[in-house]
Amino acid sequence: MDDLEKNCEELVAEVRALREQVEDLRRCEAAHDRVEERLLHKEKTLRQLGSRLATLVEVMNELSMTGSVDGLCRRAVELARTRFEFDRAGIWFRTDEPNTVVGSFGVDETGEISDERVLKRRVDPDAPDGRVLFSKEPLVTTGAVKVKEFGDARNLPEQAFAAIWDGEQVIGHISVDNRLRHEPVTEEQCELLRLFGAAIGYLCTRKRAEEDREHLIAELQEALAKIKSLSGLLPICAACKRIRDDKGYWEQIERYVEAHSEAEFSHGLCPECARKLYPGLKLSQSEPAEDAGARSERR
Repeated sequence: MDDLEKNCEELVAEVRALREQVEDLRRCEAAHDRVEERLLHKEKTLRQLGSRLATLVEVMNELSMTGSVDGLCRRAVELARTRFEFDRAGIWFRTDEPNTVVGSFGVDETGEISDERVLKRRVDPDAPDGRVLFSKEPLVTTGAVKVKEFGDARNLPEQAFAAIWDGEQVIGHISVDNRLRHEPVTEEQCELLRLFGAAIGYLCTRKRAEEDREHLIAELQEALAKIKSLSGLLPICAACKRIRDDKGYWEQIERYVEAHSEAEFSHGLCPECARKLYPGLKLSQSEPAEDAGARSERR
């Protein structure tokens, strides 16, 4: 009897051990499935990121073809929605005023592109956008949206801000969110946004330099168009003092000089010519010859 009880106890212990082994195997299998699922998700994310990076190159090429900084910013906001799948995006630039930014283009609450170039606002240096602008943090996220992945709960950002650089300084920021769909910003989108902000900064800096150069060229061309100068040898008649132009015609010296310079003529008489033309006219020593000639003509 004692042996039977002992055997029963041993069988019960073996069954318990087997059950524990089975549970361990089930847990291992479940853990293996989760790891495999995460690896597949990671591979999918990497493929998507690679595809987005290729898209980023295409977007940069397209933005480089825009004709102005304003056109570049508007197109960047449009492409942030269509190519990078952000619900909303907005671009702001620093100004010469302390802690002040000015808008460019963005997406309003209805999902439409809005012109925000007339908007200005002050930025708190401790706010998320202030940390990007003044502390030079390349990417700052805000908010927390709880999502479940692989059975685990985790928080993803509601909004993200990325720096727009000119190579040395932060000249602005781009902000994005997915609030129209009530979804968080993914880690993949955050990484893409950081690169997108740097690309926008490079293109804006280059476009502004091009605009400044074109503006300077236009000013110089306008100035040159207003400047007419006489240079070189002028063929002039020794008798009548007419000048021969480039087409071989002889012009009065006054007309030629007026046509080739900004000078204008006011006619009068020098004292010698006044005495020759008006022998009876008496000139005082202090009287200007022009006044004298004009008075003689009135007489």
